Amino acid sequence: MVLYLIPFISGAIGWFTNYVAIKMLFHPRQERDLFLVKLQGIFPKRKSMLAERLGKVVARDLFTAEMITNKIDTPDNRCQLKKGIMQEMEDYLMNKLKAGNPVVAMFVNDKMIDQIMQQIDKSLDEMVPRLMGQITGKVGNINIEETVREKVNNFSDEKFENLLMSVIKKELTFIEVAGAVLGFFIGVVQVAILTLFPA
Repeated sequence: MVLYLIPFISGAIGWFTNYVAIKMLFHPRQERDLFLVKLQGIFPKRKSMLAERLGKVVARDLFTAEMITNKIDTPDNRCQLKKGIMQEMEDYLMNKLKAGNPVVAMFVNDKMIDQIMQQIDKSLDEMVPRLMGQITGKVGNINIEETVREKVNNFSDEKFENLLMSVIKKELTFIEVAGAVLGFFIGVVQVAILTLFPA
């Protein structure tokens, strides 16, 4: 009877071994002295190195300044920027300027405002590309690698663990289950050997 428990015991050992190994990726979060051995989770211990490498990967392959610039400086965004400025200027001339200056309101009529808006419209055709150039120029000055590295380094160990777990939780669960399954089959093989070749 005890013989046939071996696969289940082996499966439990396989699962538990992988479970502990996975936990040791993140724990202990702070370095602990265990007799002559210093223990710390692999990810907390190497967070700075991971942050540096992640920063390089993001800046080089995922989120370059050129990619951001291309997303910002598009014909549609230029059109939206111009439209927004035009709406604000028209609202100012039609409402705020007249309401705040009764004397001005006597001389500024709708026809004059239309003429002013036409001039603003023409000026914005040249101004908007320059504004976009200034905006994208500022974006180009952002050090994405350094920003990502600092952000990750400033994560608490708990937040860092949650971030990684949100990405690899399914894979780690699979490793746990695989440990149990492999352990079980190893136990089955052991039982078969002991049954076929008893001592």
